[in-house]
Amino acid sequence: MNTTVGLDIGSHSIKLVELSKDKNGLTVRAAGSCPTPPKSLTSAISADQEALAIAIKKLFADCGVTNREVAIALPESQVITRVLEDVPQLSARELTSAIQWEAEQYIPLPLAQVNVDFTILRDAKQTGTNKMEVLLVAAPKVLIEKYVHILELADVTIVEAETEIIAASRALVRTVPTVKTVMVVSLGAQTTDLAILHGGVLAFTRSISAGGEALSRAVAQGLDFEPAQAEEFKRTYGVEQDKLEGKIVAATKPVMDTIVSEMTRAIAFYQEKYKGERVETVLLSGGTARLPGMVVLIAKALEIEAQLANPWVGIQKGSQFAALDAEGAVFSVAVGLALR
Repeated sequence: MNTTVGLDIGSHSIKLVELSKDKNGLTVRAAGSCPTPPKSLTSAISADQEALAIAIKKLFADCGVTNREVAIALPESQVITRVLEDVPQLSARELTSAIQWEAEQYIPLPLAQVNVDFTILRDAKQTGTNKMEVLLVAAPKVLIEKYVHILELADVTIVEAETEIIAASRALVRTVPTVKTVMVVSLGAQTTDLAILHGGVLAFTRSISAGGEALSRAVAQGLDFEPAQAEEFKRTYGVEQDKLEGKIVAATKPVMDTIVSEMTRAIAFYQEKYKGERVETVLLSGGTARLPGMVVLIAKALEIEAQLANPWVGIQKGSQFAALDAEGAVFSVAVGLALR
């Protein structure tokens, strides 16, 4: 049986999803997660990278995944992503040359140090003009080489790589087929990544250097807690105004204000650019999205419907995977990778 495997290596946890597709649709064949060894994802030390490889190898074994060809997600904050508009309708060869020239304008690194790829989002027929919209993605070669090295140690081969928010968007936009314009927000440990999609087509992305870890630090500082206690209180009480006399909400307000402000700016930018269009729904994914009160806080702040992401919509899974229902927001990237 042919299967596809998505591997999401986050700073806090590693998520693995294996899907199969037949005439009856998509089915979960395997899924699981495990903690990411401390500092292993950012470390250049061999022992740390080996620890990460061992964790990945064990996760494959524990989940019973034998397909060793995977799609992985690269951190949005370390990858350059641009939606290029007004790209002339060109042949494949001409477009490749044109994209190389465009890349030089947007990428702050020498092109010899990055891998550049592009995807046509909308061709001239779809835009209604003689221009195309193209997604430009550039990843530092040292970043890709590090992932390749770690996964080789784990006896795993990378067959596809893309950014986390693009993978999450693929998993989630399909779950709200009646919504024309949607914002996907991935609230991770270290960053918050945003994407706005119109008719399933990417229109905008942004990454913010604030996430769950910044919220934990804010709780620790605001309530004079040790880091472990701050993390526990954050997970237990979240950002609900009526808990602990609102002390956690007050402590985390500067971080949440930053995140909400960037979301508001992104929506304003999109709606100014595409007159008459409006973001109808916000889908929240990532571990931080599951904090008590987070969905309500963001919905109120933006005055837009918000909901917790559920990438399992339309995917069959056996009773042994029932626990995944509550973990949907965390598995959004891995599901999106497996859907490639």
